[in-house]
This record gives sequence, C-alpha cells and structure tokens, in this order.
Amino acid sequence: MKKNILSLLILTFAAVGCSYLDQDPEQLNTLDKVFASRNDTRAWFSRIYSDDYFPQDLWGSAYYNHFMFGQDDANNALDWHIPHVLNGSVSPENPVTSTDVYYFERYYQAIRHCNIFLENVDKCTEIGLVELNRMKAEARFMRVMYHFWLLREYGPIPIITESFTSGFYGRKTYDECVQWMVDEIDAVLPDMYVDRVENEWGYPTQGAALAMKSRILLYAASPLFNGNPLYANWTNPDGTVLINQTYNPEKWKDAADAAKAVIDLNKYSLLKPDSAAPTFDEVVDNYRSITTTWNDEVIWAKPQSTSWFAMQSIPACFYGWNGRTTVSLNLANAYFMADGSEARPLEEWFANKQWSDSDGNGTIANTFWMFVDREPRFYASCHFPNQYISYATAAKPDVWKVVEFWYYGNSGISNSSGDHCTTGLTPRKNFPMDAESDDEEGTAVFNNIPFPMIRLAEIYLNYCEAMNEYKGSSAHSEILPYLNAIRERAGIPGYTGTYTKEQMREMIQHERRVELAIEGHRYFDVRRWLIAHGEDGVLNTPVWCLNVSAGEHARDPEFFTMVEGMPRVFRVEHYLAPIKAAEVALNTELVQAPYY
Repeated sequence: MKKNILSLLILTFAAVGCSYLDQDPEQLNTLDKVFASRNDTRAWFSRIYSDDYFPQDLWGSAYYNHFMFGQDDANNALDWHIPHVLNGSVSPENPVTSTDVYYFERYYQAIRHCNIFLENVDKCTEIGLVELNRMKAEARFMRVMYHFWLLREYGPIPIITESFTSGFYGRKTYDECVQWMVDEIDAVLPDMYVDRVENEWGYPTQGAALAMKSRILLYAASPLFNGNPLYANWTNPDGTVLINQTYNPEKWKDAADAAKAVIDLNKYSLLKPDSAAPTFDEVVDNYRSITTTWNDEVIWAKPQSTSWFAMQSIPACFYGWNGRTTVSLNLANAYFMADGSEARPLEEWFANKQWSDSDGNGTIANTFWMFVDREPRFYASCHFPNQYISYATAAKPDVWKVVEFWYYGNSGISNSSGDHCTTGLTPRKNFPMDAESDDEEGTAVFNNIPFPMIRLAEIYLNYCEAMNEYKGSSAHSEILPYLNAIRERAGIPGYTGTYTKEQMREMIQHERRVELAIEGHRYFDVRRWLIAHGEDGVLNTPVWCLNVSAGEHARDPEFFTMVEGMPRVFRVEHYLAPIKAAEVALNTELVQAPYY
C-alpha cells in the first residue's frame, strides 16, 4: 500500500499529464481561465512541487546535482559537471550547471510560478476557505525554499514577491534575505497542516517549516556569512555591504532556539531497531531504513525514484552502470571504528597492509583491514572490496556475491564496459530495502523511496552545533544527550569525557559528516564552515582512491595502494557560485559574486 502511495505521489509531484502545464503562463489563454477552475487551480499549485522546479537529489545524482558528490566524499570524474565544480574552472562565462539546469534560472522560474499562484488563487471561488489558506501557506513556504536554495548556492540574492515586475532587482543583504525567510515561515505556520494523511505524505507540514527554519538560521550563523571579512568589499552599486562584517554570536542562539523548537514538538523520534538488544545486522538494516522508508525520524521527504542513483552506484557484478558513482577513501575512513573511536590516519592503513583471517561483523575473511571492525553505518552506506552482499531477486532469493573492485575482479575495470568505479568503493546508502539486481538475469528493481529533505538527526546536530558555538563547554551537558543519541542509535558508544569548545566543534562536524553522508549536506557544510580553501582546505587537498587499475585478488597489494583522485582546486571565489555574465551585464543592479 505504501509503495503504491509513494508512486502516486511521485506522479503528482511531477504533474504529469497536465497539458497546459507544459507551457509558460503567457502561452495560456488567460490566467483567469486557469484560476476559475478548482481542478486547474490545484494543477497549477501541484506544479510548485514538480520536478520542473523541486530538486530531486537522487535523480541523476552526480550527473545533475553537483552538491551530492562535488566534494571530498566522492571522486566522480566521469561526468563533466563534477570536475567543473572541483577543478577551479567555474566562472561567470562557464557557471555551475548540469546537463540542462542552471539553478539561478530554474529556481526563479519556480518563484515566479509561486507568485502567479498567490496573485490569482483568490479568483477561484470553487475552493473553500480552509483549503485556500492552506494552499497559500504552502505556496509561500515553497517560495521561501526556492529562495533558500538560491541563497545557499549564490549568497545574497534578490527577493522576488511579484510575478510581473518592471526594472531590475539587486541583491538584498544576506541578513535581509534570512529575515524575510524567517518572517514568511512564521507567518504561514498557522495555516499549514500539522499532519498529512497517507496519500499526502511528502508535502510539507508545520514541523517541516520549523525544521527548515532551523537550517536557514544555522547557515546564517556560520562563519561564511557571519562577519566574514572575505566579503568586506562586496557591495551593491549603492554601497550596501552584502555580508555583515560584525560577528554576531546571537545568530547561534537563534539557530539553537529554532532547532530546539522542533525537538520540543515531541513529534519526531530517531528510528531505532525494534529489538532492545539488536544484532549487528539489525542495526545496519535500521540505518538503511532511515532514508528509504516513511518513519518517525523523517520530518519532510520528497518521494523520488532511485533507479538512476542505484544503477550508477551498484557494483558491476550486479546489473547496473558499473559503479561510476563513488565513495572516497576519505569518507570511508571518516566512519568510526566498532568501539566508537576514530580511525587511524588513512596513510597508516596502507603503510602496513593487512587482511582479515576470519569473518566478522559486516565482513568476511580476506578483507583489507581498513574495512574491518567498522561501525554499522559504514556497512549500511558503502560497497567496499570483498564485501559479501545480496540484492536477491524473486527468481534467485538466496544468491549472494563477493564484490571485487580490483582490476580483474567481477566489479573491476576489466569487467566494466565504459564507465567504472574509480575509488574501489560506491554508495549503498539510499538503496531501497527491497532492491533487486542480477547481472545474469538482466534484472534491476530499484523502487521509489521517500528521500529525506530533513530529518530529526540533522535537527539534533543543528542544535548541538549552535549551542556549542554560542555557549561553549558550559552547554555540553545539554549537547551530549543529543549527540550521543545519534551515536548510540548507530550502534557505537556515546561520549563521556569533558571537552573544549574546539574539540566539541570537531566532534560535531565529524558526526555530521558520517551521519548525513550521501544526503547532500557535505557540499554546503564545508563551505559554511569556511574550511574548504587554503593549503589544508578540505576541497583543496587530494581525494584518495584505491588503485583500480591493478589487482588480481582480494589480497593484492597493488590494488590496495592509495592513488590520488581527480585534481582539485578551491579558491575563495568558489564558496559562492557565479551568476552568468550575460545576466549581470543586462541587470546593472545585480552585482557578481566576489573574486570572479
């Protein structure tokens, strides 16, 4: 039943089959005609959530969405969009785009669609007052979201609240943008639904609006936008400084309060195994379920297809596209050990190469020791060399395979036509729990999932980060219960010591990288933390891979050799994406991002 509901929602979100919705508003007979009909008005409203505008993080993955894999957790060199973002070639003449998406244009088209709806929906006398107010509230909320998705990529932006305007619009200051978004969310909350019935799962609620407010305020408090001197000379033509140059610690309090407001709803809970003493495999499956099922941890999810993402990520021994979407050794080593401790430095695993002699939790004999005795989240999130795994089909319910990423292995380059895995690891996270794949049968079944836009674990981490930055060690008694709840749910011990503010910052950032990996956060986190550039910047230093051009067996030392991934260059201009040069040349009020 839930699978059918999810499929129905995806079709609704895509607004498939509405003939006039494939046209621009100017191509319609009249807007009056559209908004005279309840059905047509609802169809216009539904398109606000459609794939035309609303980002699908998994659809196309690396091919479309650079923010999923354009950072240090992956090495996606096969599609030009990712190298373009990471090799320093982004410019106003060659901005951040994918195959057919220039986000600055796409999201303003969505904003215009919202504005047309809000300006005309009152004409529809066939819609009752309660439904009318709810639709208006959601349209205003989604208008905020499209502005925020622009804000996180381009920095301060024009705020557009009318569909047809004359003249040019310049950027508002970052603080003005945030204040407008927060005010809009506060204004629409009373008219948003508290809960949705099953056939409406996936649409935003009051909880979703409050959760996104938490994220917006966390970004605003972060070093990139809170008193950042790199932007001291970034001004509008009238001299207005776009990024406030005075650090304001109260922004961290605002972010903490917003996160706590979501927690205090007592409406959401971390997804945990049913058993009081779960097995290792139960913990792994529970973590896999968080991002692939409707559950009490998900605050807002977008129903979407997993087929492209899974076909790009599944190892070549199964039926797919040869594992071209990758996981870097950097991310693999970020996962904690089984006892909750941090892993040894990456280089140490390769200076003294060892392999397991027996089976263990998540591994079999002859597994490289870097991948042995890891925390459950690693095994739930990654395909790795010598992994024993099954995506059994109905015809072959008991078939298991050993994943061989080395050159002559069943998932290596010699057995991958065209695209191939470049790191020796690929994502497993976000694969449907009922995924089926068999190379011999030519079978690939990757069903739709409710991929989280935001979930409670992020809110916990938002709260921890904001409280630590605002109050330091005096807040750690308030922080640790939430940080430890995430760790303990993941099957590893919580923290028990005392820590400085700086130590806690590193702990929270580390936990965030692991817990929210492959969910679209890392790209923006390393930017807002202002740690991407410089000699040791995380996006200015190598990403490491296994030597996939060598190897004949599971203990081949030639394969288990660190190889540098695709070249990376990250300068200060790359914290924000540039707007197309032609757009800035036309609109004299719209200044370009700094340093381009």
